[in-house]
Amino acid sequence: MTSTNNSITSSEREGLTWAKISRFLSLPFRPSRLSTYLAVKRFEEVPLNTLLQDGIKGVLIDADGTIGPHHTRDIDPSILAHVQKMLQQGLKVAIYTNAAEDRFQPLEKLGVKVVKNVPPKPDRTGFEIAMKEFLELNDPFKVCMIGDNYITDGGAIDVGMRFIHIQPITGNEPIIHALTRYLAYLCARIYGKAR
Repeated sequence: MTSTNNSITSSEREGLTWAKISRFLSLPFRPSRLSTYLAVKRFEEVPLNTLLQDGIKGVLIDADGTIGPHHTRDIDPSILAHVQKMLQQGLKVAIYTNAAEDRFQPLEKLGVKVVKNVPPKPDRTGFEIAMKEFLELNDPFKVCMIGDNYITDGGAIDVGMRFIHIQPITGNEPIIHALTRYLAYLCARIYGKAR
C-alpha cells in the first residue's frame, strides 16, 4: 500500500470528515470503540516497561493536545527525553497528527518519523498506512496510539491498535474541537472505559 494522498492540507485534515462525524455519533452506542489500554495525565508518564511487557513494538503519537498545545512549534525537553527513552528501548516511534507536519525537526533528529500524506484520523486507512509504512509493522496489536482525543486518536481501536489516553494540553484550539473531544471523553467515563 502506498501513500498517495498528497493533496490533503492540514486545514482539511483538521476539519470535519465523514470518519470523524460517524465515529463521534457511534460512540454512545458502541462502547467497545472507547476501550482505553492505558490513561495517564502527561505524555512523560507513559510507562515504557508496561508497553514492552505487553509486546508493544511501535508507538504512534498525536501532537496537538498530547505533546503540547494546539499548533505549538516548541517541544518540551521532557517530551524529547521520553521519546528518546522509547527509541532506546527499541520501540519504533512516529508522530501521527491531523495538523501541520512541518514542525517536528527535534523529534526527527532523534529518528522519529512523521506520518505524512495519509487520510486524517480516525480513518482506518490512515492508521494502517502509518503502521505499515512509517512503523514498518504489520500487527496492529503490537502498536499503540497515544493521544488526547477518543474521536480521532481513539480510531486506532477500530483497527486493533491499543489506545493510550492523555489528559489534553489545552490552548489555541477551535471550540468545536475541544467540545467534541470532551463529549467523547464523558461518554468513555459513563461506560467506564476511561481509566
